[in-house]
Amino acid sequence: MKLRSYFSLHFPIRHYLRRDIEYFVQKYKISGRIIDVGCGQKPFGGIFSNSEYLGIDFASYSKNKDAGTGKPDYFFAKDYEKYFLLPFENESFDNAVSFQVLEHHPKPEIMISELARVTKKRGLILIACPFIYALHEEPRDFQRLTHYKLKEILGRNGCEVVAIKKQGSFFSAVSMLANEQLNHFAVKNSLNYFLAVIFYPLFLLCQYTGILIDFFIRSDIVFINYAILAKKKS
Repeated sequence: MKLRSYFSLHFPIRHYLRRDIEYFVQKYKISGRIIDVGCGQKPFGGIFSNSEYLGIDFASYSKNKDAGTGKPDYFFAKDYEKYFLLPFENESFDNAVSFQVLEHHPKPEIMISELARVTKKRGLILIACPFIYALHEEPRDFQRLTHYKLKEILGRNGCEVVAIKKQGSFFSAVSMLANEQLNHFAVKNSLNYFLAVIFYPLFLLCQYTGILIDFFIRSDIVFINYAILAKKKS
């Protein structure tokens, strides 16, 4: 993770994502040929360094100075948003992953069905998506799904949920919402930006305090994000 990431107001979610992706990869031996759907700049690519890790995204994929320096290996077809089909044969990959993409997909059921389709039998599918989070990348922010709905969709596509991680807790969720509000406030005009810079250190302190408190006080109903691992049935 780049040094500047530690001074980002998005650090909590990136911290939890990296921690839990590493946990799943190591514990469940996620390796082989892997496709990352909506990979962007592949901010978590280093975790899959021992695999044939490939990514697909739009040609106009989002670029972030804080996260990743890679680029997609494949691009969605021009008519992707008409059919939402991936350009791969059935069972082309040993495993599939998708991080912070599902909330932006107009048809999440189709996205999950496509992840299952291109994954080999008994392969693993790792999905991360927000639960409590501010609107972002508008207007392409379509939903927040609970693990109950995700389990239902995965089950209908021949997959069994192996593990669920609820990332963050009450205090880090509150700090993330405050951080997003500060970002939204700062971009409105020059005065707001100046004021946001002044209060920036306080918001950084609050986010790290939130992560620390999360360690001692957990909530099962208020948290930032999901990481869900499923296995495609044989």
